[in-house]
Amino acid sequence: MKLIKKSNGQSMVEFALVLPLFALMLFGIIEMGRLWMTMNVITGAAREGARVAAVTAPDAGRVQAAANNVLAGSNLGGATVSVSGPNGASEVTVTVSLTYTTLTGTIVPGLPNTFNLTRSTTMHWEG
Repeated sequence: MKLIKKSNGQSMVEFALVLPLFALMLFGIIEMGRLWMTMNVITGAAREGARVAAVTAPDAGRVQAAANNVLAGSNLGGATVSVSGPNGASEVTVTVSLTYTTLTGTIVPGLPNTFNLTRSTTMHWEG
């Protein structure tokens, strides 16, 4: 007598076991990409604001406008731009703060939905 193994449904069970892990990895990669892009954009906004501050009085309105132009180019809104200086060492510092909202925080329980990102740039004041 010949024993015949039936494997009906085996691939469905394997797919059901692997799919959640694959989806978690995929969403994790997407989320890290968004986070990295956001950090780069707010770093660029702080640099642009510091560049304007270094060559002006520093004029806080112009600094905030320059930083917000960089943020608007990437569709990032709600950021706070602050300017300090010039200090005793003739340095101006521009800080950009943004509340980052995750995509996967609602999908994976236990992950935070929002957290604060802050980037600062200091340049020598030329005034």
